[in-house]
Amino acid sequence: AFPVVEDPAIQLELAWYRSHPDYLDRVFNRADRYLYYIVDELERRGMPVDLALLPVVESAFDPFAYSHGRAAGLWQIIPGTGRQLGVIQNWWYDGRRDVVDSTRAALDYLEHLHGLFGGDWLLAVAGYNSGEGNVVRAIARAEAAGEPIDFWHLRPYLPVETRAYVPRLLAIQALMADPAAHAITLPKLPNAPHFELVATDGQIDMALAAELAGITTDQLYGLNPGVNRWATGPDGPHRLLVPIDHAARLTEALARLGDRERVEWSRHEVRAGETLGQLAQRYRTTAAVLSE
Repeated sequence: AFPVVEDPAIQLELAWYRSHPDYLDRVFNRADRYLYYIVDELERRGMPVDLALLPVVESAFDPFAYSHGRAAGLWQIIPGTGRQLGVIQNWWYDGRRDVVDSTRAALDYLEHLHGLFGGDWLLAVAGYNSGEGNVVRAIARAEAAGEPIDFWHLRPYLPVETRAYVPRLLAIQALMADPAAHAITLPKLPNAPHFELVATDGQIDMALAAELAGITTDQLYGLNPGVNRWATGPDGPHRLLVPIDHAARLTEALARLGDRERVEWSRHEVRAGETLGQLAQRYRTTAAVLSE
């Protein structure tokens, strides 16, 4: 969907990718869990499927990636932008790392930027990286100089990181379009969904959920990286992503599970005047256990 451009900056990025095939293997093997879902969401919205490659540039498809600028997740969303986009961030849960919530937020933001910048997807991508204010100011400077309003003419007025960011995305797009032309062999990814959303109808212990689904806790956290703690948040979201072959098993097991069996932990903020004895009685345990 992006215009094909011959530019030295793209060639420079392509040369780096060509010389690091092991990096590409790691990235796309990691992407296997998430890429089908992202492509599906882009197609549903009528957005360029090329945008599914943006997490390669942002996070190398690592949902646990965290930048020095406090950006997190596949789409590297910063806390403030996340809040503006309705992404929940609390002690239990960080939606910036959640595959479903972060993808929804990132695509909402890209659609907003696309409209703001006159339907130019490259300017939308530039705005995603640098913030829309930087692109607005670059447009004003280009207009004052009587220059066209597109990424390549705006590039000198954009932050240094953004000048490389867009060519990097175009380079990975060109590589994906014709890997053989660049002497690269990419991993084969199945064109099928990897996970399914299972409703939990409340808070649940992650280790218990993994056991019920018949998978490891590492697998469960890999698909639910937004969960910060040993259990999902009491206020939600009340759903888990599980490998598609294990979804029915978890759904059936949850239906047989009593509410008191879902969580084996409680978190309590001690207030002035409370004693271990009182808390032990409240939570049906002993003062010695709480003290330990």
